[in-house]
Amino acid sequence: MILRPRLSPTMDRFLAGSFFGPFLVCLAAFTVIYLLGDIFDRFDDLMHYGGFGLLGLQYFALKLPLIVSQILPVACLAGALLGLALLSRSGEILACQQLGISRLELAVPILVIAFGISLFNFGISETVVPYTTRQARYLYEVQLKKRTLRGVFANQHLWVRVSDGFMSADRYDKRTHELSGVTIYRLSPQYDLRDIVHAKRATWNGARWVPEDLSAIELGKNNSVVSLKSANFNPDVNPADFGLLKLDPEEFTLWELNRYIAGLREKGLDPGGYVVDRDLKYAMPLSCLIMVALGVVLSLDPLPRRLSLGRSFGLALTIGFGYWLALGITSSLGHSGLMPAWTAAWIPNVLFTLIAFSLFLFGEER
Repeated sequence: MILRPRLSPTMDRFLAGSFFGPFLVCLAAFTVIYLLGDIFDRFDDLMHYGGFGLLGLQYFALKLPLIVSQILPVACLAGALLGLALLSRSGEILACQQLGISRLELAVPILVIAFGISLFNFGISETVVPYTTRQARYLYEVQLKKRTLRGVFANQHLWVRVSDGFMSADRYDKRTHELSGVTIYRLSPQYDLRDIVHAKRATWNGARWVPEDLSAIELGKNNSVVSLKSANFNPDVNPADFGLLKLDPEEFTLWELNRYIAGLREKGLDPGGYVVDRDLKYAMPLSCLIMVALGVVLSLDPLPRRLSLGRSFGLALTIGFGYWLALGITSSLGHSGLMPAWTAAWIPNVLFTLIAFSLFLFGEER
């Protein structure tokens, strides 16, 4: 393949616009579909708690940044396929190739826009999405469903108010309902610290918390400290209370997530899936660029020139589903510890990049 001089700015803008317009249409369409699916998924709660009013509108408005961030890769793929399908149907792709314009030259303006979209995705994922997602969950769980917020997530710890004092935990795993680094501070009726009970971990058995490696001390008069051989460990909290406090990965910024992982490691705790979630924060925005590259090579070669719009849309959904399926499998393996975190986060990107690169190398100029 012989590279010719770069296209004129007018041609660059034309090709970029041919992708960006369909991309915006696909983004809007997928956003509406996602919102409708979310509404139907929460229909019972919305009906029961009166969520079809102002609170419901605020909730779904706050979820929009997260939805946009999640569907950008598929919208990029669909935009590339549909935009180039329109150009192919009008014969403009063929005309460019007859003039000796290579596939790479046709792809460069579109890939530049895709790189900008990847940067935009990374930017909102680090600024807007964590804040709005936290606010949306608080609005839905506390203001709409009227659940009591019994604690806070602060300084890398979970703090919860219990009947006779406070309880803190270093980490809560909602998959196994397990607390790590649990400490209960019991207070006297005069609000003096009475005793401290610590457990290395505690697991919810469906009715109560079962502690492991339990230890306790009692604080007496004159600042005396007495070690207790046994202690009562039955805090009046349940996993649902911690579900309100534990932040999901999209509610963390990278800085917060790195600090939280470092804090867990300093305490000798395994950060587990949080490392996978951190690596996914780097991998996911780049998938926008990869999806566009794949869409471009599929549109220019080896598929027929007159690729129908319906076929383009179906191909976009199929490839998008394949990407999310691969990502779901590898991230699950990473969260379970069966695959290294970096590998689990990046394998789908590497795999689809190789597919796009192979199609481009083995394709032929028309």
